[in-house]
Amino acid sequence: MKKKLFIMIPAFVILLILIMIGSIIIKMKAQIAKIDETPVDISKVADGTYEGESLTKLVKVSVRVTVDKGQITDIEILRHECGKGKPAESMTGLMITQNDVEVDAVSGATVSSEVIKDAIRVALRKGLDK
Repeated sequence: MKKKLFIMIPAFVILLILIMIGSIIIKMKAQIAKIDETPVDISKVADGTYEGESLTKLVKVSVRVTVDKGQITDIEILRHECGKGKPAESMTGLMITQNDVEVDAVSGATVSSEVIKDAIRVALRKGLDK
């Protein structure tokens, strides 16, 4: 009896952990699917500095984006809470160079890449209202 209990308790704990992880993954996928991926026409964004954020269950990003004469001149990541998604921050340089948010996601940091792009789009859309 003790032997069965010794095996069943850890198995039950492992099962609970797997269920929790699965639940978080399902919620993250749903949050990512709701991201508005509509490209922003940067040439229509008024000159200025804009802040935006995108928050999911596991990845949280806040950015500050500067636009001058229809060009992205700076992207500052103010907050990036993630697991192993730090490499995604490197794509901001390419965004500035290409003057486009819609660059390829960083392999191995896809979720962070998408959340960073969303935060930048949110910031840029604020400049469309001016």
